Amino acid sequence: MTSADPAVPQRARILDPAAIERKLALNTYNVDASRAHIRIIDHDVCLHCVRQQCINCCPANCYVPNNDGRVIFSYEGCVECGTCRIVCHEFRNIEWTYPRGGFGITYRYG
Repeated sequence: MTSADPAVPQRARILDPAAIERKLALNTYNVDASRAHIRIIDHDVCLHCVRQQCINCCPANCYVPNNDGRVIFSYEGCVECGTCRIVCHEFRNIEWTYPRGGFGITYRYG
């Protein structure tokens, strides 16, 4: 069968792959400087984590590797998806709660 054959399903094409980035750039953040809604419980535990999936899976790139093997985290740009607490299932080293009312991300078109 060829791709012109109507029996072969066609894959959807993303017409504008940068569209989602432009929409997400419109989001605003009201950062709660007195209370982080996410934190790494014990930074030394990250030294024992081989995969450090929080770094690779966070869509907002809030987790970055440090030269000493620990993970540096910045909650200010968090999109509140909860991915980090799910992927840290081996050590359960991430404490995640929703931000207090009025704080956190405000989505606009994204």
